[in-house]
Amino acid sequence: MESLGQYIRTEVLEDILSEFRRAANVSVSVFDCDDDPLAGASSPEGADDDGVSAESRITIDGDAFGRVVVRPAGPDALSDRSAKGFADLLAGVLSRLAGKQRELRKRIGQLAALYSLTAEFTGRRELQSVLDLVTQTVVKTMNAKASTIRLLSRDRNELLVQSAANLSPEYLDKGPILVGESLIDSAVLDNLNAVAIEDLRVDPRVLYPAEAKREGLVSAFCVPMIYKGRAEGVLRVYMGDVHEFDWFERSLAATIASEAAAAIVNSRLYGEAIRGARMQRELRLAGAVQRRMIPSKAPDIPELDIGMVYVPCFELAGDFFDFIPLGENNLGIAVCDVVGKGVRASLLMASIRASLRAHASYVYELSDVIAHVNRDLCTETAASDFATLFYGVLDTQSGVFTYVNAGHMPALLVRDGECVELDTSGGIIGLDEDSQWRHRSVRLERGQTLMFYSDGLSDAMNFQDESFGRKRIVSGLLNAVNEHEDAETITAHVLWEMRRFAGLQKRFDDLTIVTVKRR
Repeated sequence: MESLGQYIRTEVLEDILSEFRRAANVSVSVFDCDDDPLAGASSPEGADDDGVSAESRITIDGDAFGRVVVRPAGPDALSDRSAKGFADLLAGVLSRLAGKQRELRKRIGQLAALYSLTAEFTGRRELQSVLDLVTQTVVKTMNAKASTIRLLSRDRNELLVQSAANLSPEYLDKGPILVGESLIDSAVLDNLNAVAIEDLRVDPRVLYPAEAKREGLVSAFCVPMIYKGRAEGVLRVYMGDVHEFDWFERSLAATIASEAAAAIVNSRLYGEAIRGARMQRELRLAGAVQRRMIPSKAPDIPELDIGMVYVPCFELAGDFFDFIPLGENNLGIAVCDVVGKGVRASLLMASIRASLRAHASYVYELSDVIAHVNRDLCTETAASDFATLFYGVLDTQSGVFTYVNAGHMPALLVRDGECVELDTSGGIIGLDEDSQWRHRSVRLERGQTLMFYSDGLSDAMNFQDESFGRKRIVSGLLNAVNEHEDAETITAHVLWEMRRFAGLQKRFDDLTIVTVKRR
């Protein structure tokens, strides 16, 4: 239980009473609520118990904390009337002094709670925990009846209750708070200024006055939760009686609301960072799975020397190449480029690869193989999903290479010091399930070289926005074939030419190069 001695020390009381005694020639005593003496003479000299001239009560905010007793102290003592005025004056001084001390302690406690709240904000990451901490702290530090936090919905048209302290479920479920219909909240959010409500029960701006009356809510203070000039929601402070929020209370509520808004945004950003890191980890795992679909080494075929380069632009790629053993000395070679990037392209790439392998194993005509893959793609995907594909089968004994090009970069055949494009009629796969393709054949003689590539090679840009292009690819390939024997070195030389051209310019596409040289 509070007492006057908690706010004014005994030695301070004695000093005050000593000065009053000298000034008025009276004996003054101060007692607490239980009539225990705090300062002054409990039985003043020169006065009988029935010689009391006057007394006055000491109150703080209407609560009695003690009394002042004035008694005659000599022949020149004050009259009863003067003694009463003197007692009232002294009681008023002590009341104001104790009240100021009480208010100061309250403000210090509130500032300490604010400091503690700020420290909690920096440590907590879970959003609901942050919100609940705010409403509970507001009720405790501001001696409020209740508090709520309402955050704006995604479309910013409605304020949704995210945390509440000391409010019943019935009140919280009273109905929606639409910003366009609430004069109070629209003023708070539009002007980014707090709004005080003297009496929720009769204010015409209040949407649910009857519910507020049943809940015992009277005065309220609505504060915008602002972060970097943008409102995130509204903090409400409710009082159980008519209350005028002073400057300190308004400033405290505004500071808590601002800190809470920052904590809410930081919590969201932290959550997004966690989800982003989890997604990045999943993408890395998916990328590792996808790269296992890409041959890590060339097939061991005595008649062939094979080199290959596969450089995805992101974790998940849309390019792929594959070697498909078909028996009877036949090797299927495929290079594909799927539209788009990321997860969608990688799933499409896996689907096309599986379809190609399935149909290539039992369909003889290459044009029919591509037609089957095209129908699968058209049936199972959206109209915006398509790909380019170059597929050929090489007879490793005879050197006959039969191929179909579905809108892909033509393969390049180097023979007799010249570079020949291998192309056929037919568009990309995935647009029209009735599309048709024609296949052609060419003989790969001993010492001749085939190179397959994706547009990540031809479209590579330098800082002058020039693309590497077909001519530079052909020139680099011819130089490589003339200078080097093995397919791996030829492949690396073409890649080096492209990188020397592009420099440090960022790549925006996956890159695939496959070189086959017949021994």
